[in-house]
Amino acid sequence: MSYRGIYKITLEEVLIVTQYYKYTFMKEGVIDPPVRVLGEAYVIENQKEFSDLSFIRYAQGEVYFHNKDFESAIFKWENINNELEPWAKKNMADAYFELGLFSAAEDLYHSITSDSQVLTTELSLKLFNVYNVQGKMDKAVETIKEAVAYNPDHLDVATIAREFFEENEDWNNAVELAVNSASSTVSMDWFEILKRYSDEGKTKQFPPSYFSKVLTVLYIENQYLFEKLVSSLWRSYQTEAKDVYIDWIKEINLLLINMEDSSSNVWSELSQLYFDTYSGLLNGELLVKELSTIIPYHLENWLKIADSSKQLVASASVLAWEEIFPSTFNQDVIRNAETLIIQSTGDIDVLEESLKLFQSILHWAELQDMQVDYSLKWMVRELLDLGVHHLLVTGSTESGKTDWVNSILGGQILGTPSASVIMYKDHDDLEIAEITENGMNPIDSISEFHDAISKRMLIECKRPADILNKNQITIIEAPSVKEERSVKEFLLADTIVAVLNPDEYNWDEITELQNQSENVPIHFVISQSENLYNEQKITLLKEELHSRYPYAKVFINKNSNQQYELDQFIQNITKEIYVEEARTLKILGSIRLLMSTILGKRVEMENALNDSIKWDEDMIAKLGGAIHQLQDLESEKIKSITGSYQFIKNEIKQELSESIPKILKGCSSLINESSDFRKLHLELNEEMNSRIQGHLYSKVMPYFYTSIRSWIANAEEEFYQSRIFLEEMRNGFNTLYGKDQLQLHTDSKIIDDWRRDAERMKNGIRMEKVNILLRHTPSQVLLKSAGKLLGSLTQNKSMLSSRYKKFIENEDYQAIVDLVTEKFLVQFELFETAIERDVSMFFQEPLSELEKTVQQTLISRKENENRLNKMKSNPELFQDPLTLFKVKLRQYEWIVDVNKEISLVR
Repeated sequence: MSYRGIYKITLEEVLIVTQYYKYTFMKEGVIDPPVRVLGEAYVIENQKEFSDLSFIRYAQGEVYFHNKDFESAIFKWENINNELEPWAKKNMADAYFELGLFSAAEDLYHSITSDSQVLTTELSLKLFNVYNVQGKMDKAVETIKEAVAYNPDHLDVATIAREFFEENEDWNNAVELAVNSASSTVSMDWFEILKRYSDEGKTKQFPPSYFSKVLTVLYIENQYLFEKLVSSLWRSYQTEAKDVYIDWIKEINLLLINMEDSSSNVWSELSQLYFDTYSGLLNGELLVKELSTIIPYHLENWLKIADSSKQLVASASVLAWEEIFPSTFNQDVIRNAETLIIQSTGDIDVLEESLKLFQSILHWAELQDMQVDYSLKWMVRELLDLGVHHLLVTGSTESGKTDWVNSILGGQILGTPSASVIMYKDHDDLEIAEITENGMNPIDSISEFHDAISKRMLIECKRPADILNKNQITIIEAPSVKEERSVKEFLLADTIVAVLNPDEYNWDEITELQNQSENVPIHFVISQSENLYNEQKITLLKEELHSRYPYAKVFINKNSNQQYELDQFIQNITKEIYVEEARTLKILGSIRLLMSTILGKRVEMENALNDSIKWDEDMIAKLGGAIHQLQDLESEKIKSITGSYQFIKNEIKQELSESIPKILKGCSSLINESSDFRKLHLELNEEMNSRIQGHLYSKVMPYFYTSIRSWIANAEEEFYQSRIFLEEMRNGFNTLYGKDQLQLHTDSKIIDDWRRDAERMKNGIRMEKVNILLRHTPSQVLLKSAGKLLGSLTQNKSMLSSRYKKFIENEDYQAIVDLVTEKFLVQFELFETAIERDVSMFFQEPLSELEKTVQQTLISRKENENRLNKMKSNPELFQDPLTLFKVKLRQYEWIVDVNKEISLVR
């Protein structure tokens, strides 16, 4: 048979789909079943002397397989020994798979070796199916990735892998497959798939450098799709961490800087991303050192790829950066920027972008804990009202200027010449407020307004005024030309009107006014109040004004009905101003003023921190000294008050040591011959206790109570003097603090508690009887025994009486004195133990307050030192953002200047 040569080219394709029998043995037009055809072929081949039945058996196995007779198919394929043997084994494994014998199928697939790329790929796909069906996902992933790597041009393999990864949401492998397939096949379909993954945020987990190769390939093949993919990746990385986003910017710029010039391409989307990114990079979050490795390539690439709408801003950005950081770009880049900035037809809303910059700087300043002057915010808000023209009115004299402003506003509004800058605005109701650094302070009445304008203030006055409404203007009434001027006055003004008195004006002052106002046009009003000046003077002044200021309009104020002429004058001086362009310049000027203000605030902050640290150090020393003084005073009072109490107690002890023995010895007078000596010791013991208690209650206790009250009075005086001392200390510190920082309150209940304790001791003493003659001393034992034995014998009573008396009078009562004293003074000694604690409690709160204030001051000093050290050790954290804001400012100034030049040429 000739089948082996005929199907040589497509044989592997036929084998893959198990259609070998069809293309080899089935003849066109034959309708017999394949089983019969192959059976007949088998019989014929078997009759040959040198028969080869392997090909027929192989084909029979296919037929059995298609008819799901898998066991018969396996039987046929087991006996293949020719070049189809590897395919037969593959088919056997397929049959095992269909029978659910996955392990047998896996083992058989692994046993097959072949040089055929097609068969090897098929084996990988079959193994992938085995693992996938069994849920062995790790092995499935490994196998399909090996298949793709082995045969990347096999479309089915890559498609199967992609579908598998997407179904299992294995986006890492899906992205990796798309990148590798796109790079190797250069198929636009794979680049589209990769872009879809990027759009869906599936590429963000890869480092930006991962896409460099595939982007390089795409740049060469399809720059339209290159822009779309780059833009998609760019937007996806924008939402990631700052360091990842910066890595992307570095990577894409490094990629583009080495590409051929793409200026012939229109990359609007990418051009906008470059614009947005550049604006974001200059928001103050990154330092100049970090940006120095990013910006040069970024701007050079942007200039290279910018479309017509962004060439102007791209060129201005390059020139502004080079101006602030010289020698950043080579001369070719600079020349290109200079050429493009003149040729560019694109436009940018500089007013809007300037406002964004202003807001960015405000936000950054807030993060630096800087309170920006509110009047600056107010001024920018006024400048954004493009529908109203601002006339700054000043004059050679206050009276002439004031009269003209009053005449415009329809009455004596000012009353007297003003030292303030006042903006008059048309409004339905009267509303007046002072504009300060911190906000707007309402001025509630005209009388308050007249008081306020005598001071140097910035005031907003809203009131009904027909001329302001009709001509859509505000009047900014400013002090005379000889006064020192604020930059804000000129930034607010669209036009300056100088009111001149024919007899009082100074050309040098007017010239200086114009020099200070820079680009603000100046016009003049000649005051002719009540015809005080003759026509000749007015004419000469008018001619001189036209000579010196040929473009200035001159209005002669005659204080008569000149409403029409006045309206014409106002319309003539306002119509020549292109407000949006003028306000853009003024907002740029406001940004410069804002940055200058912030720099000044920075110096103020450093000085304030230094002052605060010095103040804290001084206060810590003063507070420490106060604490030592108070502790010394506490010790002194403890010593004085406890000492005086101990003196009273010792006096009582002394009195008892003297009085008790006398009282006891005096009891000898109770003994006589008629005494019942058998009970005499009991009677004497009772009487002695009675006399001692009587003495204690009638004499000792009153003395002690009187003494303790005197002691409390003295202690109260001591505490009073201490309070005076603390009040002086408190007043001194609070004067230093400038507020009621310290209270230094003492415990005022101690004296009351002592008085209550004294009353309790006076009324609560209960002296128990003591054993005086009932103790077991030898003398007492003998006397009591003798009394019992001899007390009934008359002849012995005289002797016993004499001996008892002698005993009573000569007995040592020190032990009794000590016992009585101890029992009597026990409560007083308990009171004494609390005196030191009570005195300390009197001083406890002020001492605690002082110590707490010291700790707070130490913390404040440490915080201020840390802030100051941070400011000094890392000045770039403050200076770099301002430098970058300045770059943005110069960028917008470049655009404004170029637009102005182009307008003049046209």
